[in-house]
Amino acid sequence: MNVSTIKLFTKKAGLPLVVLFLFASCSTPLQELIYLNGLQPGMTYEHGPQPEEYKIRSNDQLFIQVISDDPLNAAFLNLINTQGSMGSMGNSTNSIELITYLVDEGGFINYPQLGNLKVDGKTTSEVRDMVQEGVDRYLEGASVFVKLVNRTVTILGEVKSPGQKTMVKNQLTIFEALGTAGDISDYGNRQQIKIIRELPDGKHVEEMDLTNPDIINSPYYYILPHDIVYVEHKTKVYGAKNLSYAAPISITASIISVGLLIINLFNL
Repeated sequence: MNVSTIKLFTKKAGLPLVVLFLFASCSTPLQELIYLNGLQPGMTYEHGPQPEEYKIRSNDQLFIQVISDDPLNAAFLNLINTQGSMGSMGNSTNSIELITYLVDEGGFINYPQLGNLKVDGKTTSEVRDMVQEGVDRYLEGASVFVKLVNRTVTILGEVKSPGQKTMVKNQLTIFEALGTAGDISDYGNRQQIKIIRELPDGKHVEEMDLTNPDIINSPYYYILPHDIVYVEHKTKVYGAKNLSYAAPISITASIISVGLLIINLFNL
């Protein structure tokens, strides 16, 4: 291959090679995008540590219903007649407030006939047993049903649909929670997910790497009511989101200029 042939090849291939090199340098390594990277399929993994059952706190809303063979006998112990149901009242905020007990700042609810009951720091099962004990003084054969109504998780940051999401069950995996927000966006950092959880001794912030398969053994793999999930922005990889509208044109012009400069150098 003579010198003129080399120059011709460089002139034709130089610019595409430069462009390819520059774009490749801005690409994201695959291991930073794959959830649970390295998790072996076909294997059964032992259950990791389970989080503590959610403890009731101030401003929680509890739906409590006393159920009896004769609904009229239990009516004086309910906010609504037990012949009705929570679903028949609708899902509006006003309707929910009419059939639920709001835990006050002191951690109490005011229950008909039973007075003020201290419920904060207790699970729904413990509240049920406490109310059941009081109901048994008035009715025989009645049972008590307790449910936390305002089960929500707040998902913020680089997800497709941020906001406060309703939890369909008492706890969700981190992936189920992110699924309610439409998954992490192209600009999200899957290796730095912050979970903020309120504990009895204060607020705890945990950072998780969703690409690490070991997270299935973390107690924070499960999201509890009122947790906050924050997905950080990965500006190092997805910096184009923070650029001005004219920036892509400037970048393209710079790439072309560099490519032409290299071609001219080879032509010298």
